[in-house]
Amino acid sequence: MQVNYEALIDETKNKMMKWQEINEQNMWELYQNKDGYIVYTKKNPENGITMNRTQTEIARTPDQILDLIGDVNKRPMYDEKVETAHVVEQIDANTRLVYVRMKAPIPFMSSRDLIMVQKVYKQNDGIIIVCAKSIIHQKTPPIPKIERAEMHLSGWIIIPQPNQMTKIIAIQCFDPRGDVPQSVTNQYAKLQSDMMKAAVKFIALNYK
Repeated sequence: MQVNYEALIDETKNKMMKWQEINEQNMWELYQNKDGYIVYTKKNPENGITMNRTQTEIARTPDQILDLIGDVNKRPMYDEKVETAHVVEQIDANTRLVYVRMKAPIPFMSSRDLIMVQKVYKQNDGIIIVCAKSIIHQKTPPIPKIERAEMHLSGWIIIPQPNQMTKIIAIQCFDPRGDVPQSVTNQYAKLQSDMMKAAVKFIALNYK
C-alpha cells in the first residue's frame, strides 16, 4: 500500500499551526523565559504526551535560517546530541524522508532513532515552515539495541519581522519510547530549547 506522505505531513502542519498560538484554547504553560528564549509546555490533546514550544528572534534572514534547519544533513553540525542524520528518500523538491539517530540521554540507556517525513512550506506572506512527523518505512526497519522513538510532531516556524529580525518558533511532541525514567522524559523541554540555542548560535557565527 502506497503511503500518502503529502496528506500525512499536511495534516501535521495544520495541527502545528493551530497549536502554536498562545491562547486559552491551547493551554500552553510557561516553562522558562531566559536569555531571549521563551519556552512553553502543554499536553498533546490527542495522546497526553508533553509538547514543547520554544521561541526567540535573530538578526538573520528566513532563508539563512532555512539553509541550516531545513537540511537534515547539517543537524550534527549544531546539535551535539545527534549521532547521525541523512536523507533516506527525496519525494519532491520540498518533501523528503529523513533518518536521525540521537545519543543516549543518560548512561546505560540505548540511543534513539527516528524515520520521519519532512516538508518545507514557503507561504506568500514570507513565513517558512519546516515540519516533520514519524513514519514507518519498510526499507529502514528498527536497528537492534537502538530504540525506535516517535516524533508525533516537530516543526520550525520562521517569521520575518519588520525590524530586520526573524522570529523562530520551534514545536515538538516527542515520545522516546522504551523504558525511560520520568526524570529523563521531563528534560525534553530543556533539550529542545538547548537545540534551538545551538542552531541560532551556529547561524549567528556562520551566516552573515
